[in-house]
Amino acid sequence: PPYLPSIRLDDHNHGLADKSLCGDAQHHLGQHYDVHNMFGWSQSKPTLDGVREATGKRGLVLSRSTFVRSGNWVAHWLGDNFSNWENLKYSIIGMLQFNQFGIPLVEQTSVAL
Repeated sequence: PPYLPSIRLDDHNHGLADKSLCGDAQHHLGQHYDVHNMFGWSQSKPTLDGVREATGKRGLVLSRSTFVRSGNWVAHWLGDNFSNWENLKYSIIGMLQFNQFGIPLVEQTSVAL
């Protein structure tokens, strides 16, 4: 990308580029910046198919790495949040956004410090 992502995680000193491959890394499908969550998406349906084949029952797959319409096969986990009001606010916003992305089942975890 023409810029360094300014997304900040829990620590304001570290951004997305500190927690992932460089956005310019080249994959078969394109630059890492463009296909970061495509790996999780590409594994969603095969994982659910494997669960159904192994158990003979309807299964539930919970994924941290999803893409638009992944809700056809998996639920999304927002990750661990700190137990404070600000993180609660952002987790509610995140759950509503993922519903808009076509992922109706979203889970978040608040952890006490």
